[in-house]
Amino acid sequence: MSGDSLRRLAAGLLVLSVLVGGSRLFTGVIYLADEPTALLVLKRGPALWIERPESQDRPFAEQIVLDREEPDLVYGGLYVALMRMAPILAPALAGVALLLMALARRRPSGKRG
Repeated sequence: MSGDSLRRLAAGLLVLSVLVGGSRLFTGVIYLADEPTALLVLKRGPALWIERPESQDRPFAEQIVLDREEPDLVYGGLYVALMRMAPILAPALAGVALLLMALARRRPSGKRG
């Protein structure tokens, strides 16, 4: 791989790392209390919860709903697993991106003059 390819791959991994980490902090699943419905929501502020039931002190109306499914989100299992791995996955992706950037500095670029 040329230095340019490594830099593009590193940039992509860095963006993916930010998306995974941001998703972990700013999205979640709420299960409604009065009906068998799951809501993928955008949290009003960063929070560590991944999924929770609706409660009186934290109603879902305070959140921005991104997706609503009955009785459960089709991708809910995959979402929850990815969000549970995010504290390890996001820094690992960022670390690999930094290593690739360091390697890209040592390799010549693909452009020939």
